[in-house]
Amino acid sequence: MTDITKTFRAIIKAKQISSDFNLGLSKRSKKNEKISTGFLSQAKIILSDITKLKYSLLESRTNYLSPIYLLSSTNKIMNDEQRHDYEQHVERQIKRCRDNLEELKSSIGLICFQGQRRAHFELVCAYLERDLVECTKIYSEQKCLRYKRESERKKIGRLDNDVLRVTLSANKNKTENLVENAKNENNSEIIVTKISQFDADEQEHQIPSAPLKSTELHQLQLENDRLYHDVAQRSEEIHAISTQVVEIAQLQNELFDNIFSQKDLIQNVDAAAVASNDDLAAAIIHIRDAIRNTAQMRRWMTETSSSESDVEETEDDNVLPISSHVNIVHGLKTVSCLTLDSNGIRMITGGHDETMKMFDFTSMDKHFQAFRTIQPCPGRLLRAIEYSANNDMILIVPGDCQAIVVNREASGKHIVYKTVLGDMYVKDMNRTKGHKALLNYGCWNPSVNSQEFMTCADDCTLRLWSLNKRDQQVDVIRTKGESGRDVRTTTCTYSQSLYSNENCNLIAAGCENGNILVWDRRRSFVHVTFKCVNAHLQDHSITALKWSYDSQILASRSTDHTLKIWDIRKFNQCLSLHENLPNQFSMTNISFSPNDQFLVTGVSKLNNLNESDSGGKLVIFNRNDLSKPVEEILFNDSVIRTNWHPKLNQIFATTNNGLVRAFYDEERSPMAGVRLCLNRKERKDKSTNDFIANINPLDSSEPIEETHEIYPEKNPQGDKKSSSLHQHIVQKMTRPNFHEKEDPRAEILKHAEEAERNPKWVTPAYVHTQPKPIFQQQLDEEEGDNDDFVPIFKKARKN
Repeated sequence: MTDITKTFRAIIKAKQISSDFNLGLSKRSKKNEKISTGFLSQAKIILSDITKLKYSLLESRTNYLSPIYLLSSTNKIMNDEQRHDYEQHVERQIKRCRDNLEELKSSIGLICFQGQRRAHFELVCAYLERDLVECTKIYSEQKCLRYKRESERKKIGRLDNDVLRVTLSANKNKTENLVENAKNENNSEIIVTKISQFDADEQEHQIPSAPLKSTELHQLQLENDRLYHDVAQRSEEIHAISTQVVEIAQLQNELFDNIFSQKDLIQNVDAAAVASNDDLAAAIIHIRDAIRNTAQMRRWMTETSSSESDVEETEDDNVLPISSHVNIVHGLKTVSCLTLDSNGIRMITGGHDETMKMFDFTSMDKHFQAFRTIQPCPGRLLRAIEYSANNDMILIVPGDCQAIVVNREASGKHIVYKTVLGDMYVKDMNRTKGHKALLNYGCWNPSVNSQEFMTCADDCTLRLWSLNKRDQQVDVIRTKGESGRDVRTTTCTYSQSLYSNENCNLIAAGCENGNILVWDRRRSFVHVTFKCVNAHLQDHSITALKWSYDSQILASRSTDHTLKIWDIRKFNQCLSLHENLPNQFSMTNISFSPNDQFLVTGVSKLNNLNESDSGGKLVIFNRNDLSKPVEEILFNDSVIRTNWHPKLNQIFATTNNGLVRAFYDEERSPMAGVRLCLNRKERKDKSTNDFIANINPLDSSEPIEETHEIYPEKNPQGDKKSSSLHQHIVQKMTRPNFHEKEDPRAEILKHAEEAERNPKWVTPAYVHTQPKPIFQQQLDEEEGDNDDFVPIFKKARKN
């Protein structure tokens, strides 16, 4: 039974209101009638909209649910697109009615604040809300039933997929949520309905039909049988198609399994291809280096391996490669830069004349002429030049704020990379993209295939650069003293090792206050890993730091005229030192020997009265004891840069007078480097002519000078010279045509008589037009004044 308590109360309140009108409250009644009339008119509009919506839902239920959905999608009264439009229309109607009802509820407070009228209006709104919830429930149930039947149709056809199932479940949940929301919005307990009510309403609206005749029933029976037969036949077809679809699905699963298994194989092949590509690129580089080498260089490689083993096994002082030397001229000013590639094929020098000269030992003769001279930074002194580990690039550090990297040949567009200039107005060095003060030194990372290099400058920083990052540096390292203030950095170096990878991640820097700082790349650069305070005297800058090849010993050179070595395992204590080594150049460096037993450095020239000790020196020390030098080589000028090449076993030293002196040993040093150039003869200039003669064929009275010899004398030693087949053929063809000491004029006059008998050029042209030659008449001296016989351009000018 339905609860009519609220209805009864509403009727009682309506009667009370009508009795109040009968009591004679005319004015108030008129005003309330106007207010109630507007409210009730709005309520009637909402009720009519809800009623229309309800009837439309009940009428379109059959078309919307499509009772013949099992036959075909083409027989549906509504297709999917029409259903979608119908659902959107119904949802808009429900939303509009709900909004109008909310506005009607909010207007109750403006009409009356309390009393029976307010209760009546609230009750009207409650009834309207109940009807709206019923319409919402009817729509949600229809939608749920449609999705359910649609899912059943899909399952029968065995064509449903996971995506559609998820969509149907989502739509079902959505409709259930709509019903729950509609129930939650109803504040009263009146809204209760069932799906049976809709069936009853549908039966009420159905039109009664007349009874069918026997013929019609028979016809309907036949049609029903035919339809049943069609449905059965189509069901069999659907079953056959479903079996095929199942087989296709199984094949697809197998195909997917095979594809996933092949994915790993493809990744492995890709990784192998990338690795082989890298190996191929490295192999191409090695092949190019091998092509550049001659037969002598290949012989040198075998001698180098044997000589290195011999040098490493012996510790005798007589193995120093200083028995012979040659001088290579760079210029007239100080040579402050010196570098050789790892193979010992090329050498580069640079100095205060702003020029960089490149020498190739495989193509030079005994005069040691550079094959290329350039000015990489016009107007700037060169402070450091160094080859990369792969010898394919060259780092140039000028007396400027920006370092540059050029290719191996330094030709064409040779500048490969140029460091960024820092912002002069930014004080924080970590925020600038580059150096903002003059550079002091720079060096490459010794790791193979590394594209990283390091520079230090007067802005108290070390900066790590990469060729792959062109907009700014990779890392910034600030050098500070004990008080925390920034200290100018004068030199820097990477650790290197030829025998192991131990301590290959260390970076060392020398400061102006004499401190040596060491960082580990595996840690943050904020804190120093090793620090040696007052390694050299304060106010004396450190000019060079050099790691030994075992990366255990660090040698330092300073302007306090000392040379010291340090053990990284006990960094606060100096192992050995040597004093009284004058150093007046900030580019003076140190080099270790290939066997890591000796080290060499240069000594500057002093301008004092004692001439015996005033010259420069090249001093060689034993690594274990620096108290006394093993060897001293005197120079007339200061020695600045030194390089003891590990493969050539030759020592190179630069001076302040523009010379580079190379020391070698004929027995210990391999046939490479400067030794390749000693036995080569001077190459003849291409502009000079081999045939030179002084011939005047018009004057026979002049004595004929003897011509120079066309071919040089045969080599008495019988040395064989390499020549091509083309040169050999040309020499055989041209050499018999020339004879030594012959008269060219006499050879020409031999053919005079033959030319008169058989003219070939001038005479045959006048055979028909002028068979008898006519020559110009000889004018007498008296007739020479006649202007008629004188050409116009030779006539005398009349004044």
